[in-house]
Amino acid sequence: MPLQLNLSVPTNQIADMTVEYVQIPSEQGSMGVLQNHAPLRAALEPGILSARDMEQKTHYFFVSSGLVMVDDNIVTVLADSAERAEDIDEGRAKGSGDRARERIQSPGPDLNRSRAEAALARSIARISAKHKTGSSH
Repeated sequence: MPLQLNLSVPTNQIADMTVEYVQIPSEQGSMGVLQNHAPLRAALEPGILSARDMEQKTHYFFVSSGLVMVDDNIVTVLADSAERAEDIDEGRAKGSGDRARERIQSPGPDLNRSRAEAALARSIARISAKHKTGSSH
């Protein structure tokens, strides 16, 4: 029995697909999920979620913080933000990363360092996901 991957953000469903394998970036490290995986709940970390479909094609997604649940061959990912890798605007992601780096390197009195570092991590993960598709422009 294959896995069902459901990837959603608060306002939209990003993916609903049948797959044989899912690789998830979690706070505990990268986790692989195959059919009949034990029930699991974990916090997401910004990174690349990959899913290999039944035709052996790998699909890549950027995911930010959120939650992943695995139960009865259903992988449910509830992310604060997520994008299909092919939909990522690399220029926008680079701009966001540049702004975050600038805030970190030249801190002002109102700098929220953890927010700036999180923005930088999201930018890096988005760019990495885009590059997985082989279509960076």
